[in-house]
Amino acid sequence: MLKNSVMHPFLFSLFPILFIFQYNIHEIPLQDTFWALFLSFIIALGLWVILRFFIDGKKSGLIVSLIIMLFVIYGNLHTFILNSGSQFAFLGGNMIMGTIFFILLIVGIIYFVKTKRVLDNANSITNTIGLGMVGILVISISIYYYENPIDYSTTYFSDIPSTANNVPIKPDIYLLIFDEYAGNISLKNDFKYDNTDFLKKLESTGFHVPKISYANYPNTGLSIPSTLNMHYLDFLTEELGKDSADMRLPNEFRDNSLVMKVLKLYGYEITSFYGGVGAPGNTNLVSEKLCSYGTVNTDLRKNLVLTYLPITYFNTALLEVQQKEKLECMFSTLSEIKGTEDAPVFAIAHFRLPHEPFIYDSAGNSVKTAQSDNQKEAYLEQLIYSNKKILELVNNILENTTRDPVIIVISDHGYRAEIDWENPSNEDYVSGFNILAAYHIPNEMDNLPETISPTNIFRIIFNSYLDTEFEMLEDRQIWYTQQRPFDFTDVTDKLPR
Repeated sequence: MLKNSVMHPFLFSLFPILFIFQYNIHEIPLQDTFWALFLSFIIALGLWVILRFFIDGKKSGLIVSLIIMLFVIYGNLHTFILNSGSQFAFLGGNMIMGTIFFILLIVGIIYFVKTKRVLDNANSITNTIGLGMVGILVISISIYYYENPIDYSTTYFSDIPSTANNVPIKPDIYLLIFDEYAGNISLKNDFKYDNTDFLKKLESTGFHVPKISYANYPNTGLSIPSTLNMHYLDFLTEELGKDSADMRLPNEFRDNSLVMKVLKLYGYEITSFYGGVGAPGNTNLVSEKLCSYGTVNTDLRKNLVLTYLPITYFNTALLEVQQKEKLECMFSTLSEIKGTEDAPVFAIAHFRLPHEPFIYDSAGNSVKTAQSDNQKEAYLEQLIYSNKKILELVNNILENTTRDPVIIVISDHGYRAEIDWENPSNEDYVSGFNILAAYHIPNEMDNLPETISPTNIFRIIFNSYLDTEFEMLEDRQIWYTQQRPFDFTDVTDKLPR
């Protein structure tokens, strides 16, 4: 079978996706690999079928396998050399390295086409290698899931009301999360930029803008689940262990959150958006997910493009353009989402702004992704453009709704590019936690506290509009490193108030 069948091009097509997934298994959901695996398989199959019109199946398979492996090796080596910071980094450019690999590809194709032998041994060996590579990865992935089981049936947040109170007016609610949007303290300290003018414009639109706002966690992975469940996640240390980096349980908290369960109980229609990261919410809670554009997991898509197509044109077309399409879809669609008296809406949109990729300047013009030497400048340009779009969006929402809605504009964490995660200073804590936060909660505008913890946002809204009785939690900031996300350190007292 190994001698006569042609399996290796299809096995090799699966290898890069499985390898990337196995390396990031603690962060990427298994189901996110299905579309990428299918797409990679179809590309290999299509190429093999085309070559079959000109040469026999075994030679076609060997050529396809050669193409795939050269692209995989080239993509990883190209990225590694360019990011090494070495004086020889220029050798990783497409002009030099691309030429070398292109010559290797042409020589390999000519050899397979011109050789008169059937190449049974080469086919058999390549099949064996492909089976071994994919088999090892599948076994490794299976062992990980076996040794790290997650019990999704456990109820971690049990304070959902048993029945919905009779509430006469239920407002539409919009949660707008802007990824890595730094707060004004951080902008002044790290960028010498004063964002006061933008914040005053938000206030003039009817928003309450606290003077100081901090996230509860310095990363999206725990910040959003904490906000959407109105709880701190201290129990994860005991549940998963300080050495774990497995984000499957926090991802489940995000997608099956207490906030969405409460709103569903009260008759809300829930809409989420693909904004560069996944659209939050399980299908049993979310009515529709918009602006997907054939979404593949963000990190998986980036690695696939850089591996298979490490050429600037394709990077731009498949990474930056798709990201821009999603963001523009969100900005144009969100304000059109509105509910009725019987079925109000909850819209949750997580914008990958001003977070990289840096694709806009301050005026909204398209720019090439910034290089490492001007990341801060590119970030600030994109933040200024984000300000313009935020003001447009909230004004459109307010104009298009007949009832005064609740609008939350917030970031999940601060600007963290220059943070020393292992030995953080107090300035690092400010950078990681200081965020944008602005609240349009008409019923509570005269009662909102000056400091609002993200864990309390929906407690305030639900108590005010849905007649619930959630207690307010203390405002805490919990630090952890990206490698050990459940090794928590409370650093609340290290931040200025």
